Amino acid sequence: MAFTIIEVERQTGIPSRKIRFWCDKGLFPFVQCDSNGVRYFSKSDIAWVEWVQCLRACNMPLAEIKNYINLSKQGLKSAPQRKGILQKQLQTLRAQLDTLQKAEQKIAHKITLYTQMIAEQKDFLNPLSPAYKGTPKK
Repeated sequence: MAFTIIEVERQTGIPSRKIRFWCDKGLFPFVQCDSNGVRYFSKSDIAWVEWVQCLRACNMPLAEIKNYINLSKQGLKSAPQRKGILQKQLQTLRAQLDTLQKAEQKIAHKITLYTQMIAEQKDFLNPLSPAYKGTPKK
């Protein structure tokens, strides 16, 4: 069964405009087109669309995704290279998660301080206030 780009959008939640952009960048080399240029996606093509979305959500550059897809066309012989690309991306993702977790902790701490400040009616986080204490460490 073949699906139009609008049907792929409905199934995946990924905007058709984004899918078209990725198609134009060569990220879906197996998608079939009719004589009018209408693209038709198979179920496996839709899986690739979702995979590309996953990689983009991890901030993988389009050029790297295209390289990964080109390697996949080579079959099993390129599996070690593809694995390496994904391992590198996983390392990057884990570093980003660590940074985000630290930021989350700092923001949560600051919210706690604001809750305390509001309850006490003392502006101890404002450098212009006589009650200023600086930002207490967690």
